[in-house]
This record gives sequence, structure tokens and C-alpha cells, in this order.
Amino acid sequence: MVVPQGATIHKLDSSGRLKLREHQRANLPSAVVLACGFDNCINLFVPQSWNLYEQHFARAGGDRLDPDLHDLKRLLLATAQECSIDDQGRVKLPDALLRWAGLDGEDREAQLICLDDRYEIWEVGRYNQFLTERGKELKQIARRLLRGDAGEDAGAGGASS
Repeated sequence: MVVPQGATIHKLDSSGRLKLREHQRANLPSAVVLACGFDNCINLFVPQSWNLYEQHFARAGGDRLDPDLHDLKRLLLATAQECSIDDQGRVKLPDALLRWAGLDGEDREAQLICLDDRYEIWEVGRYNQFLTERGKELKQIARRLLRGDAGEDAGAGGASS
């Protein structure tokens, strides 16, 4: 699945439903898979992308008694729930996932982040905090990955901004 890039802010209704924008709904089927994501966000997958995600874990192999693998599966796979998108483009976020993402309070604004194979749903304040805390590190990561400098000093030979 290729999702439109960008981020949008959505007010959740009193039932914990997120109303998707028209350009977001156009790329989604009538049911999606929601699951916990890293950094206390919610992952939203189309079923085909979710199946590939599950297959990735199955291929990962490793020791079936590895506690780290079990922890990852508990977080990323065991929390998955299929949810319908209604005719008005709303998806009900399950209560457990709302709590995980910090979207279970009164004034609930969610930031929908569009990635390659999924969306991430964040509480707006948490997303801004994440960007602030990781900002400098992300800048260095971008220099390394986007310039292909793996193994070289990130600051060598390049102008900083």
C-alpha cells in the first residue's frame, strides 16, 4: 500500500472515533487492522500490509523461547484488532489502544502520520515531544542514511544546519 505522505490532525469524537479525510479514505478498504506501535502510537494497516508485517515476524526466525521476540510479538502482534471504517469515514479506536496512545482523555486530538505501508496515530502532544526529543539525533540519522555515509563520521565534510 502506498499512502499519501504528510500528517493531519483529527479531533476524536466522544466514542473514540477518528474521522479520516477523503484523500485518506480513498486508499483504504472498509476494514483496517489497528495495533500498538512503538513510542506509544497506534499503527493502522490495510489487511494486505498487515499480512506482510505478520509474515516478517514469522520469517524472523530466532529462538522461539527468546523473551525479546515474545515481547515484540506481545506489543506489535497480539494487540491487533480488525476495525471497520463506517460510511462517514470514521474508525472506532479500541479502548486499549486509546489508553496506549494517551488518547483516552477528554480533549483528544490525534495526529495521523502517513508512512509507506501504514499510518501512525499519535496523541498530538506526544508526537511533538517525540520530535523535540529526537530532533538532533534524527538530523544525524538523516545525514547518514540519505547521504549514504554509513560508517563515516556524520559531521565530516558536510555543512551543518
